[in-house]
Amino acid sequence: MEEIEGGGYVRLGSREQGIVGRKESARKGWVAPPEGYVKINVDAGVQEGMGLGLGMVCRDRRGQVLWGATFVLEQLWESHIAEAVAVLERVKEARRRGHAKIIVESDCLQVVEALRKSCPGRSIFDLVLDDILSLRFSFNSIVWSFTSRLDNGVGHALAHPFPRIVGKFMWSEDLPLIANDVVCSDLLLMQ
Repeated sequence: MEEIEGGGYVRLGSREQGIVGRKESARKGWVAPPEGYVKINVDAGVQEGMGLGLGMVCRDRRGQVLWGATFVLEQLWESHIAEAVAVLERVKEARRRGHAKIIVESDCLQVVEALRKSCPGRSIFDLVLDDILSLRFSFNSIVWSFTSRLDNGVGHALAHPFPRIVGKFMWSEDLPLIANDVVCSDLLLMQ
């Protein structure tokens, strides 16, 4: 139930004082990051027998899209592994683009809690988490945020593309129509 309704920031790997916890209990819409940060929303969509989609979008404080991506893969992974891979890919992209302060937001509570605890392990999931955590020192501040599925609409739209074409697709500013519609809706809900 927490994955559907709840959300909040979890601070990790910051070299400065900054964001403290924020807890949400009801849908508020997409929440803008603090000044100086960008927010990256990620989602994974496992389509039984077809593969999976990874959706990611990076937005600034005003809610404007900086970049986005959809990866459609033929692999079948468990949903938490797919979500962790989506986080890994976007953290790498944020580093490549030179973002210094990022908030990575996911609707997968298992991934956010695992990143917060950063306990070593040997599973595929743990190895992906290790790769993510090894990148945290590339940033001045990195924050892991959990949000409700309802408030992760753009990531969800990008993770479930139609038509489904295997490949990696990147966008700057303008996303596919379905995702742009959700961005516009989020901008209307922003406070």
